[in-house]
Amino acid sequence: MARRAPDIRKLARRQRWLLWMLLASICSQFAISALSVRSAVPAAFIALALLQIVFLVLLIVGTVLVLHAEGTRPIVTFLCAIVMIAPCGNFLLLFLINQSVVRTLRKAGLRVGFMGVKDEEVDRALDPSLCRGCGYNLTGNVSGFCPECGIPVPPGGDGGAHALPP
Repeated sequence: MARRAPDIRKLARRQRWLLWMLLASICSQFAISALSVRSAVPAAFIALALLQIVFLVLLIVGTVLVLHAEGTRPIVTFLCAIVMIAPCGNFLLLFLINQSVVRTLRKAGLRVGFMGVKDEEVDRALDPSLCRGCGYNLTGNVSGFCPECGIPVPPGGDGGAHALPP
């Protein structure tokens, strides 16, 4: 069974969602630690522990969705979902998956930031009629340059074929 080509648009959205869930999970873990140090109300501690379980489930679902969008084989996706249950294995696995996603997005010509890629940048990179530098519609452009930002583009208005600006 051959590996599918990644769906860049879904991959970028799901990676960003997964990073936000990871950040929320880490914040809730810090809150649990702070409550246990102060020996606060048991109800608040239980509520935060349940919230931590919800974030773990969301991280597992997010991991499966990211791997599916990346075109990973189903058996590997299933094994990764199982590893996500392990306390330290899940963060290591998330780190490795994120690195793989970042490489895939960079191969597609996207600039990946700390919390992923914005939807506007994905749309600009995937639409061949838009300038990859500023998003200007280059349909019918024969000058060889984007009239908005001045980046060289091939004649014919194919804005997706030139490199991103430095």
